[in-house]
Amino acid sequence: MAQGLKSFGIAQFFERFPNEEACLQHIFDARFGTHSPCPRCGKLGHWSRIKGTKKWRHACGKQVSPLKGTVMYRSNLSLMAWFYAFFLFSNTSIGVRAGFIRRQLGIGHKSSNRLCRMIRVHMAAMVRPDKLGGEGKTVHIDEVHLRYIANTAGEPNDAVIVLGLACDGQVLSAIIPDRKSGTLIPHLVARIRPGSKVVTDMLSGYRTLAQRGFEHIQINHSVAFHDFRGHTNNEIETYWSTVRRMLRAARQVSRAHMWTFLAEIEFKYNRRHAKHTIFEELISHFPPYGPESSRLLEERFDWSLSRRIHSDNPVSAVHSHPIS
Repeated sequence: MAQGLKSFGIAQFFERFPNEEACLQHIFDARFGTHSPCPRCGKLGHWSRIKGTKKWRHACGKQVSPLKGTVMYRSNLSLMAWFYAFFLFSNTSIGVRAGFIRRQLGIGHKSSNRLCRMIRVHMAAMVRPDKLGGEGKTVHIDEVHLRYIANTAGEPNDAVIVLGLACDGQVLSAIIPDRKSGTLIPHLVARIRPGSKVVTDMLSGYRTLAQRGFEHIQINHSVAFHDFRGHTNNEIETYWSTVRRMLRAARQVSRAHMWTFLAEIEFKYNRRHAKHTIFEELISHFPPYGPESSRLLEERFDWSLSRRIHSDNPVSAVHSHPIS
C-alpha cells in the first residue's frame, strides 16, 4: 500500500518504521532493490544482506552500502533519528528549528544543527524546474532584500538579495549579489523559455528584457500594484510572503547557510498542493551527495558565488523524479 496518503501521521510513521532495520531496508529498497543494476555486473536483484553490517552483497560478490553517497553516510545519528527528522520537516509549513529537533531527539546542539542543515541540503538536491515559461505563458519576476541575516561572530548582521521567478505555480529563486542589469539579465535569459511574457516592476535592471525577445510588462508600484490591464506580480509576491514567514520562524539565519533555507522554502512551496508526498520523496529519492555535489548545490541557490551560469540540475537525478 502506498504511504503517500494524507492521513500519514505519527502512528503510521512508527508502524512503518518501528526500528533501525526497517529504515535501513527501506533505503536499500529505494536505492537498489530489484530496479537498479549491480554497479559491477549490471544484473538486477540477487542481493543478500551481510550479517552484522549495513551492507549488501550481490551474487557477483560486489558489496554496497545503501547509505554511501547520501547525506546520512557516516553519521553518528541513528537512521530512526534521521527518518523522524524527515517526518517533522515534512509536516510543518514554516520549517523546523534546530532547538525543536534537539529536544525531540534528545541530541546535542551541534548534532541537531548539522542534522537540520543536511536535511535542507537533501531538499536542495531534489528536482526543480530547469526553466519557466514558454509560448503563451507569463513569468513573474521580482527581487527582495532580506535583512537581519546573521553574519560571522563579531561582524554586523548581513543582508541578502534574492531573485525569484514564478510561473504556473512553480518558482525558481536564488541569492544574487546585486540588482544590476549585468547580473539579472543573464540569469533570467538562462531560465526563461523563449516566447514568454515577463512581468516585472520598474527596476532599471530589467529594461533590456524586451531586447532579448520577451514581451515585457513593467508595473509601476508607486502608482498601483497592477498596470490597469490585468497584469500583477501577485504570483511571486505570494512566494515572498512564504519566504519571510519561514525566515521569521527561524529567528536568525546564518549568511553561510542562507542558501539551504532558501532551498527548503522553494522545495516545499513547489509542492504545496501535494504536501502529503513530501515525506515519501525525502526518504525514497537520494540524489548522489558528496563534496563536489555539495558545492554545486550551493551554487544552484546562490548565484552570487560565480559569474558562470550553471545548470539548475547539477546533481544527477538518477534517483529523483519530477513533481507530480
